[in-house]
Amino acid sequence: MADWQETANRGLALLDGDSSDEASRTSCLSEHIQNEGNRDDYISKDFFNVQQTAGGLPEGMTFEDFVSLIAGHIRDDFTSESFAPEMSDDDFRIALMSIDENIRRHIQFLNGVVHQIAPGEVHLGLWQLILNSRSDDQSPYSCYRDYLVDS
Repeated sequence: MADWQETANRGLALLDGDSSDEASRTSCLSEHIQNEGNRDDYISKDFFNVQQTAGGLPEGMTFEDFVSLIAGHIRDDFTSESFAPEMSDDDFRIALMSIDENIRRHIQFLNGVVHQIAPGEVHLGLWQLILNSRSDDQSPYSCYRDYLVDS
């Protein structure tokens, strides 16, 4: 099992010199979680159910319950087998960049949905959560302040 701090450090070393937006955000995430006082939660799981919530949540489920079900944690992700120390640099880099890709996928989906006629209440709530979290220095979404700035 990988150690999340070693994963973050290896990721920073692998991305050093890569000036792409994806690498910059991924480096930001890796640096962000090194401060254990910072949060590492982000909307990451069950994309299908995120899409299907336009009609609302099941009876008895609160918005907070739903968010906790679809939230992942970068530190936990960094301990997965995808980041095993024996992984090649190329495979490790792909796994590392997939976190940014996952975050962007949710942001892009929600951005598209909330700007349509009559977006669902849950989608609006998730979108607002992300927008608010971008200005929170303790949130990983702070690494996305310049992403979709016209939102």
